[in-house]
Amino acid sequence: MALAHYGFLAPKRRIEPAGISYEFSLIKDRLILGLSTLPVLQIVFQNNRTTDGDDIDGAAESVDWIDRDDSKFRKYISRLDPNEWKKQDHYKVLGLSKLRYQATAAQLKTAYRRKVLKYHPDKGKATETDDKLLRNEAVFACIQKAYEQLGFSEERRRAFDSVDPQFDDSMPDSVDTANFFELLGPVFERNARFSVNQPVPLLGDEHSDRLHVEHFYEFWFDWRSWREFSYLDSEDKAKGEDRWERREIDKLNKAEREKRRKRDLRRISALVELAYAKDPRVARFKEEDKRSKNAQKERRRMEREARERAEADERRRAEAEAARESEARAEEQRREAQVKQQRKKAMAAQRRQLRTMASNANYWMENGTALDNRRMASIAEQIERICLSAELDELTALCEGLAIVQTFDDAQKLMAECAIKKDSADGKAGGEGSSTNAQNKASIASKIWSMNELQLLIKAVNLFPPGTNERWKQVAEYVSSHGDQQRTEREVISQVKLLKSNPSSNLAPPPTVVTKNAETNVSTTLTAPSAASDDQEWSAEQQKQLERALKTTISVDAKDRWDQIAAMVDGKDKKECIRRYKMVAQMVKKAKMDGGAGGGQQQQQQK
Repeated sequence: MALAHYGFLAPKRRIEPAGISYEFSLIKDRLILGLSTLPVLQIVFQNNRTTDGDDIDGAAESVDWIDRDDSKFRKYISRLDPNEWKKQDHYKVLGLSKLRYQATAAQLKTAYRRKVLKYHPDKGKATETDDKLLRNEAVFACIQKAYEQLGFSEERRRAFDSVDPQFDDSMPDSVDTANFFELLGPVFERNARFSVNQPVPLLGDEHSDRLHVEHFYEFWFDWRSWREFSYLDSEDKAKGEDRWERREIDKLNKAEREKRRKRDLRRISALVELAYAKDPRVARFKEEDKRSKNAQKERRRMEREARERAEADERRRAEAEAARESEARAEEQRREAQVKQQRKKAMAAQRRQLRTMASNANYWMENGTALDNRRMASIAEQIERICLSAELDELTALCEGLAIVQTFDDAQKLMAECAIKKDSADGKAGGEGSSTNAQNKASIASKIWSMNELQLLIKAVNLFPPGTNERWKQVAEYVSSHGDQQRTEREVISQVKLLKSNPSSNLAPPPTVVTKNAETNVSTTLTAPSAASDDQEWSAEQQKQLERALKTTISVDAKDRWDQIAAMVDGKDKKECIRRYKMVAQMVKKAKMDGGAGGGQQQQQQK
């Protein structure tokens, strides 16, 4: 290689037995053998005895970690058989029975060289008979096998350390709190040598803290060992004749190793479980955890009870508050019911007063003409409408105003003002659109129509029947030219609609004087509502409910119809509903009859 690289061979260096190189090599060997390193030329005399490099026995005494090479050792080594080298104690053969697995590589090499210098057949001079017997090939072969097993590779050394005959893998039988640390502490120390992870936490003592104890058991419960049992293989696969036989031998050896490895793992697991079950520190920690857990549970229980008490108190307060509010609402409802009842009674009294006042004043009529009869029916209907829609204060004010009224025009003016106030109030409650309509209605009805104007309006409507060109313009001109005030088409149309809304009113011209029977019928018609409503008052909502019930029960059997109608009207029974229906039907019939008579007279006038 040197020739190919440099083109020539370098001269081989030779170390002569003199000079610094020689002395350095000699001192290194003496250090390895544990001999004295004094200068080579210096001779020390002690009791006329010279100590030099060949005095091996004296040098061995200076190294205390090597076994003494005495007669006992010679007797042991003389009995060894090189063919049974697996059965020998390699550490004892090399003189390292004290250190064993703790011996370093340098110590192994030193011990081996000392044994070679002592027992090699070609080294030294045997002075005694025993030395001559031991300086043979068999003894040296055993020494050589021991060094090959321990000093050549770490793998082969671990194979022997795994089955070290001096290793005690037994477990104590009886362990209690008193001897726990004395018995199990050394056991864990012995087995710690096989751990893959180093350093290994040891058992400790009774004063070890919780962190150390938890780390110790966590480590040993997750035990990982490098211990393997290849040294105990029954057959050497190298002796197989072919690869198939060697493969089969290796397979059998691996199966046996796995069995031994699992057995050793079970032994370690049983050891750790025994220690955990008997450890007084673990029992103390469990008791502390139990007390802490119980204290925490008690604290949570007290907090829960306090929370439940607070919730119960809050619930009781809420219930009491709800009861007070319910009682207050009930009291308020009772007061409202009383006020409503009082208001209802006051309303009924005011309505009776209004009807009585109108009846006593003969509806402010001066004579008994047919026109007066129609006016009477109209004002009676208007009084009924006011009774159904007006409020208590409005009725009171109206009664006070009508008490001093003497003429029909004044009475109609007061009732019109009452109606306008009611429409205005309804418009305000209905919003912006309703308020606009109310303002329009108020502006249209701001000018009250007198009785003369009403007569002129009825006459004009009859003179200009439907279909007339610009009918309402001609009606307005007729009323304005013959009346006291100027009336527009809009005012005329509004007043006509108002008159048409009265079932008892019609737009026929004033007829001649009617008979006594007609006056009697009109009088009876006008006084019937007043007499029927003296006992029970009908509100607008009840009237609507009656009308709705009459429409929805058309197809019902006559026997059950009025029972269902009475059930659909609040506060009214069957008899009251029937009486109300007859009264309204009579008023409508009377209005139709009056309208028919007016139409016949109009036809006669046109002819």
